[in-house]
Amino acid sequence: MPVINIDNIEDPRLDVYRSLKLTNRTRREKLFVVEGATVTHRLLASDYSVQSLVVIESRLHEVVDAVHESIDLFVLSKAQVSQLVGFKFHLGVLAAAQRRATKSLAEVLPETGSSLVLFGDHITDQQNVGMMIRVASAFGADAVVFGPGSADPFSRRVTRVSMGNGFFIPVVASVDAIESIRQLQNLKYATAATVLEKTAVEISDHQFADRTAIVVGNETHGISPDILEACDQRLTISMLNGTDSVNVAIATGIFAHAYRSRK
Repeated sequence: MPVINIDNIEDPRLDVYRSLKLTNRTRREKLFVVEGATVTHRLLASDYSVQSLVVIESRLHEVVDAVHESIDLFVLSKAQVSQLVGFKFHLGVLAAAQRRATKSLAEVLPETGSSLVLFGDHITDQQNVGMMIRVASAFGADAVVFGPGSADPFSRRVTRVSMGNGFFIPVVASVDAIESIRQLQNLKYATAATVLEKTAVEISDHQFADRTAIVVGNETHGISPDILEACDQRLTISMLNGTDSVNVAIATGIFAHAYRSRK
């Protein structure tokens, strides 16, 4: 592993980290960047192809032993890193890795047996996307799917909120939500839409199918009407004290726990 001390931040080898809030270089070049030692360690432990790390010199000891010799390790001062990324950076470590080609649901899901899939329709908030990925990992989902219009599941904030759990389960970016719902149904998944409707089945009264896809909707508008119409079931959560809704990631966790608690 070459430890490379950087004198000039204009070095083109650092371009993937440059002005991170102003550019979308990582998506164009099929890369993603993560922040912080914890998420970086999880990335290094995964089977993603890591290209390089940028480390503040005083934090080198936190990652040096985990970095394979094939990965470039760039060492900069704290001031240099902040200048490079375009904002005050305090987490000490950044890493860049290769994005994977999108796989079909049939390629990533088991053909038989019990299975849970989480499906987010137009989830725009990065924190919610990250929390949903963490929920998917915690409750043993075989995949988490995000429909068009959702936040990038490999953005820096999402990977930070998810604590890198998305490196170890399939995270699928769907280009056609309706087609993805149909694919799930063809794979024998019951598609359960989560709604705020009095006529929907209360979660505690529902008998989950062994193969279930739980569909949650946009933070403001809920599930799109066409997706709602395509789903097999409509489920809801009873709430008290006049509360009419809960955060989408919290709701996802409640439904995922209910699936895991099924009899």
